[in-house]
Formats: sequence, C-alpha cells, structure tokens
Amino acid sequence: MKYDDVYDFVGQVGVFQVCASSCLLLYCLFALDSMTMIFAGADMPHFCQVEELENLSYDLQKLIAIPLDGSGAVSSCEMFNLDYSNYSMEDYLTWNRTLMMDNNTGVVPCSKWIYEQVVFVSTIVSRFGLVCEWSFLIPLVSTVYMAGSLVGGAIGGPLSDRIGRKPTILVFLSVKVIGVFLSTFSPNYVVFIVGRSIMGAGSIGCYNTCYVLTMELVGPKYRSLMGGSVQVATSLCFVLQPLIAYLDRHDVRYQMAALAPNAVVLLIALEVCESPRWLVVTGRHDNAEKLFRQMSLVNGGSLPPDFSTKSIENEENSTGSCLLLFRFPVLRLRTILCAYLCFTSNLLYFSLSLNTGALHGDIFFNALVSASLEVPSIVVCIFLVEWKFLGRRFSTFLTFFLSSASCLLCIPMVLMDIGVGETALSIVGKSLAVMTYTAVFILSSEIFPTEVRNAGIGLIQVFGGVANMAASFIGEPMSQVWRPLPYVVLGATGSLAAVSSLLLPETLGHPLPDTIEQAEQFKGGKTRRPLTTSVDRCRSDTAEPTADDDGSTEEAGKVNPGFSDEEPRAIRNRQNEISKL
Repeated sequence: MKYDDVYDFVGQVGVFQVCASSCLLLYCLFALDSMTMIFAGADMPHFCQVEELENLSYDLQKLIAIPLDGSGAVSSCEMFNLDYSNYSMEDYLTWNRTLMMDNNTGVVPCSKWIYEQVVFVSTIVSRFGLVCEWSFLIPLVSTVYMAGSLVGGAIGGPLSDRIGRKPTILVFLSVKVIGVFLSTFSPNYVVFIVGRSIMGAGSIGCYNTCYVLTMELVGPKYRSLMGGSVQVATSLCFVLQPLIAYLDRHDVRYQMAALAPNAVVLLIALEVCESPRWLVVTGRHDNAEKLFRQMSLVNGGSLPPDFSTKSIENEENSTGSCLLLFRFPVLRLRTILCAYLCFTSNLLYFSLSLNTGALHGDIFFNALVSASLEVPSIVVCIFLVEWKFLGRRFSTFLTFFLSSASCLLCIPMVLMDIGVGETALSIVGKSLAVMTYTAVFILSSEIFPTEVRNAGIGLIQVFGGVANMAASFIGEPMSQVWRPLPYVVLGATGSLAAVSSLLLPETLGHPLPDTIEQAEQFKGGKTRRPLTTSVDRCRSDTAEPTADDDGSTEEAGKVNPGFSDEEPRAIRNRQNEISKL
C-alpha cells in the first residue's frame, strides 16, 4: 500500500482535516508582515524645529526659519542660521523675509524636527528621527527583515524534517512573537531592526511549515485546493493590513493590532496534530496509526481494524545535491535561467509593493486595491499556464513582458507628472508580477528532475530571497537619484526575464523528468510524449525492425521526439559520471 492510498479509507478531506487546516490558515491570515513597513515606515512631512517659534503656526514657522530648496519647496533638513532670541513676538507676527534677511544669511542643518500629522500620527520615521542623512535606514528595515526570512526559510525545512512539523511551528511562532514584542516596543532603532529580523525568520519558517503540514493532512485529490487556500489566506493578510492601518494611524498600535493575533494563534497551534506522513517516514508507527484512526472516526471513514502503517511502502525523498545542477550543460543553463526568473519575479513584486506609499493618491486605497488584485491574478495565471495555446513557457513570457511594459510605461507618466497614470500602471505591474511568480514556480518545478527537484527549487528561492533584500532600495532611494530610475531598472530586468523565459522548454503535457539524464535530453514540445530512459534508448539503437500485421516494419522502442538523439556510448558515459557523483 502506498501512503496516498490510506486517504481512500480515512477520507481525502473531512471534518478532521478542515478543523486542523483552519487553524493553520488562521495563522496564514496574519503570517507575513513584510508589508507592514508601507505604513509603519511611511515618511511624514517634517521641517526643522526652532524652540523660540514653537507657539506659532506651522506656516509661520516655515516662513520665518525654513529656506526653500532647489525645487521651490520648503526644506526638510535645513534652517536659517539666525539667533531667534533677538526677535520679539511682534517681529514674528509681522515677519517679512525680504527685510529680515539678506543674501549673507546662512543655513545650518536641523538638530530636531517637527513632524506634521497629515496622514499618520506616528511612524518609525518620527519615533527614531529617520530623516535627512538618516533616511537610508528606512529601507534597511525591510532588507533586514528579508535577510531574517532567508535564514528562517533555510532552517525551517531541515528542522521540520528532524523534529516534526508541529514542534517546528511552535518554535517559529514563539520566535516571531518575541520579534513582534521587540520591534513594537523598541526604545531605539537598533532594537527595532533586531526585532524585525527575528520576525522575518519566525514568519517564513512558520509559514513554510504550515504550508507543508496543510498539504500533508489531506489526500492527493485536494492538495491543489489546499495549496490555493493558503495563497488566498496570504493575500487576505495583505488586504487586512491597509484596513488596520486606516483605522489606527499610530505605528505602535498598528503593529500591535496587525501582529498581536500571532500570540493567539500560538495557543491554538498547541492543539494542531502532527503530520501523519512525517510520523510514517520517521518510523513512529504507533502515533501514525492512532492519528489515522482518529481521522477515520471523525470523518466517518472505513479504516480496516487490522490496518498498520508498517505496510505502507517507504517513499524515499530526493537527496541530490544542488551541485549536480551545475555539473551538466543543459541543466546548468536552465538552472541559471530559472534562478534569474525567480530573482526578477521577486524583485518586481516586492519593489512595486514597497513603493505603494510613494504613489500618487491615498496610500490606504492604493494598498487595498493592490492587495485585492492578488487573488484574481493567481487564478488567471493558473488558467493561463494550463491553457494549451499558451502553456507554461509562453505564459511566463507574457506575464513578464506585460509587467515590465507596465513599469516602462510609468517612465513617461513620471516625466509628465501624471500621478494617476503612474499609480494605475504600477498597481497593474504589481498584479502581473504576482502572476510571474506563480508561472515561474510551476515551470521551474517541472524542469528540474525528481532526484534534484527539491534542491533546485530551494536554490532558486535563495536568489528570490536576495531580490527581496534588494527590493527595498529600488523605490524611494533610487527615485532620489532620478525620479523614473526605479521603473527603468524594473522594466529592463523584467524585459530580459521575458526573453530569457523563451530559452526554457515547454513542460505542459509532458511527464516530469525523473533523472538528470532525462532532464538533459528533454527539449519540450507541444504534444504529450512518454519519457524514455537511457536503457530504452540503447535498446532502440540495437533493436531489429519489427513487422506489423500489415507487413510494414518499424523500429522497436522509437526515441522520444522530445529528447535529443545521442549515441549509446555518450549515454553510458553520462550514466557513469552521475554514478560517480
């Protein structure tokens, strides 16, 4: 009996799985907090604080103490070098800048600032003074968070395989709660970014493990549905964040409201069951049988009384090293292309997401619309990659092309100062970036052979994590150099990714390659073809022609047209190389 056959007796999905999965989906609803910095780290209008002028209106303080910058706007980082104690209140009320100052009046940097509460009451910008020469510390917060996520993702998989899914969820949830506490109540910037890095590690480590456990609780017929449910819950998480931020504009209270539910989920997670697959694989048969019987009882299944998990066939996991991906030329090229596509997809998505606060219009409305389009984007992408007229490869090309085109079209909008056009195109580009991520993941998972598929997916996700770390410096920091520069960078990288995707084979309708040899030979095509092994190919080269009933002859074991036609000796040499590795 195979493992998946057990669900025919206990129920592919039932009350037991729904209750257990609901707890996990509840966490996914509050899981990812990478976008909280759109609101908690939003810039606030500010100008230099002059203690002698604190009883005056903001407009009068700016008139008296603040010079204009090169664009004619009020300077945010400088003030006039005057001794304001020499002036009376009457002088301030009748202040004439032309008469009171001359061309020799100098300016000095600010030491303190006044933050205007136009949109937000407080953000980390006002709490820690992250303005002027310290403004570069704002995008660094997201970079540190993504770095923590990279570490959490790398540790989470091996840890869950060693100690189990449930203990891993509890460990990373506890880590995240600690990070939430540190960042929310941090007394200074250093403690804040330490808390954010801990949050990143806890968030991704727990999220990935929850995803795996959700997929392992249900039968094979419903795994795609459960995977989609996790993605929908994650998208709803991004929808909730602008709503919470709109209701409370103070960064501390906003972070508490958005992240505190994780402490409640930690208590609920104590009642979540362990993965039955993990119990079987690790030889904990008594616990696995008890769990399956409980599942069958709740779901109304028909598990035989003499059922034993010891009769389940041992399904060995792939243990191939990622170094094998670079050992062979065809697989090496495709690995590099998949890594670049994953890098660009993440760069597009997170750069455009984190730049939402800098767009024209209401920040809450823009973020809400942008997040609300994620679920439809995923649904449309799944339809496109399954459509035989497009397939995986051309769907990947199309989504990258349209996303990069949206970014490039933002350039004239910025230059002509059409804010509404920039906002609309940016949101559309971000929605298309969601589609690129889905398409790249599906295409990559079908290109890598079974024996190194996990290593291949893990490798390209590392490049995606690097893109996440770089994304926070694409938007506002680059726009300070030249306003359209972020869109130039994103449009260029996206266009290159679109072209690069055409170098990959089409995988729709083809069996997944099991070995590196099959992956090397695979060329793709438009029709479904069976995979052939090297042994079959060698036999076909030496087989005698066989006669059909009508007397015609044809070679036995024809070579699969989807694969290159190599000589038997070259095939045996490659087999020997793989065996040595």
